[in-house]
Amino acid sequence: MSGGYGGQDDTAIELGAFDARHAGYGNYDNGGNSGYGDGQFFKLLDSAKAQMEVIEESIKQIAYWHEQALEATSEHKYHQIIFDRDNLVSETNAHISEVKQTLENLAQSVDDPAISKSQRIAQATRQQSLAKKFSEQLQRYHQMEYQYSKRNRDRLARQYRIARPDATDDEVAAAIDNDQAGQVFAQSVMSSSRQNDARRVLRDVEERQADIKKIDQTINQLAEMFVEISDMVNRQQETIDSIESAVEDTHGNVESAHKEVKQAIVYRIKARKKIWIALLLLIIIIIIIVVIIYFTVIKK
Repeated sequence: MSGGYGGQDDTAIELGAFDARHAGYGNYDNGGNSGYGDGQFFKLLDSAKAQMEVIEESIKQIAYWHEQALEATSEHKYHQIIFDRDNLVSETNAHISEVKQTLENLAQSVDDPAISKSQRIAQATRQQSLAKKFSEQLQRYHQMEYQYSKRNRDRLARQYRIARPDATDDEVAAAIDNDQAGQVFAQSVMSSSRQNDARRVLRDVEERQADIKKIDQTINQLAEMFVEISDMVNRQQETIDSIESAVEDTHGNVESAHKEVKQAIVYRIKARKKIWIALLLLIIIIIIIVVIIYFTVIKK
């Protein structure tokens, strides 16, 4: 019984048993969830990162092709540049769509309440970080396309003035943005006294005006996707805040329960000590009674 009643060792043993039973409180995984385990999650995350690296290199190459297209002096060279660039743009847009889909899948995994809270926080933080980088990448791509479109428009404006030197700024802008730009420039050719130069300019203008339409379409698509990814980042932050709040509440509940259990254990140990003391007193009383009986009754 030494080292026993109400001592720190007994309390520690009791609390140790409680901690062992509740070590996984609020941190479980039922095995049948639809979320990704860490292995699959990080595999998809690394795949998205690898694709983003490819996208980054493609953006640089597209910028190079844009520059070459602006400087092209022959129709053949210009057509080849546009052909190569458009193929790369298609591949890049496919990679962008795949990364966006992967990020959406990862976000859905994080939303699954069946995976542990610690996993959800870790996964949500990493998904959000990559989504932010992807958003920044889309913004750089969008800005690059916008600058190219602007420079192309400036070139078209100069070429339009070759056909119509007296055109106002508003007339030039209207001609470039008009869906029937070819007809507008054709009319300018017919009314121009410099028809040889104007016909050559017309072909170039029509091709570049069509290119501007393609670039503007890409710009609009990138802008829409940028908004979607930004919304995803914001939603993920709300998820992270919600999970962290739940974890804090759970931690507080566990701490409170821990204190209550500790207090109950102390009370139980004290009660046990009183029982042992009572038993000891009872034994002493019995011994005294036996001695009295022995000397007063049996010995006489």
